[in-house]
Amino acid sequence: MTHVIIKAILQQEYRLFFASNAQEGIDILSENTINLVLLDVQMPEISGIELLESLMIDTVLRDIPIIIITGKATKEIEKNALKLGATKFIDKNQLFNDKESMLKIIRQKVSDQVIKPATITDYKSEFKEIIKTLMKENISGDFFSACRKLGVGLINSFDINYVSFWTVQAMKPSLVTALGDGQPEDFGPEEIYSEQAFKKIAIMRKPYLTNNPTSENKGVFADKAIHMGLSSEIGIPLFKVSKEALMNNKMQIPEKARLFGFIIIKRNRVFSTREFKILTKFVIQAGTVIFDLYNKLFRPPS
Repeated sequence: MTHVIIKAILQQEYRLFFASNAQEGIDILSENTINLVLLDVQMPEISGIELLESLMIDTVLRDIPIIIITGKATKEIEKNALKLGATKFIDKNQLFNDKESMLKIIRQKVSDQVIKPATITDYKSEFKEIIKTLMKENISGDFFSACRKLGVGLINSFDINYVSFWTVQAMKPSLVTALGDGQPEDFGPEEIYSEQAFKKIAIMRKPYLTNNPTSENKGVFADKAIHMGLSSEIGIPLFKVSKEALMNNKMQIPEKARLFGFIIIKRNRVFSTREFKILTKFVIQAGTVIFDLYNKLFRPPS
């Protein structure tokens, strides 16, 4: 209903995009030049206030003006929204009943500044260079060096702020290396046992994405990360599959492949769905090269 009313009020003057949840909104922001966001407090998964918090951390998107709208206005919600960085707070009653007032507010707040989203490429050249580095490590390097070089490649190529590598044996995680903003003393390793995100990735063996780890209870060390300005996180499992086995299985991880580790990626930019898919596919494939070195490290001497 809110979308219908906004369309009726604004479609004559503005190009409009509509999202039914926070991730759809992030995807729109990552692919289009947006001059104003109308953000509903009531949304599934991540609330409007929680999304506002993540967008205000984002080094590119935080300059887009954001108007918060809600049908359950309270002084506390309004104060929190304005404190986080919203430019205006509007009760839905005003939206529904006072078209001219709404138009006036929109005209005042819409930005003339062109804030272009970060360009999302196919990353083929970056992937190629990282894989080339890992293949050299596979010949003359070692497991720990390869983990560090993969982490450096991710940080330098994909606007990542923090990467950590973990191995898992019998559900026991061990930190291999951590790179970027926040070192091991900030993000584990002992505390990771109680993290729901670790348990989920170890049991479900699937990548996850969160653009506000404290709200969705998905991220690892979420409170510390948000405090450090790292609003978004991707967790990616690493499997006991060699690069040859992956190629023989048409570049798909076999269903029964076991976990040998996982990677946590954090940054101060929200992740679009497309970035999530590109990064997880690449890291899982790169993980097969890492696994070859892991196998050499723990293989018993002949």
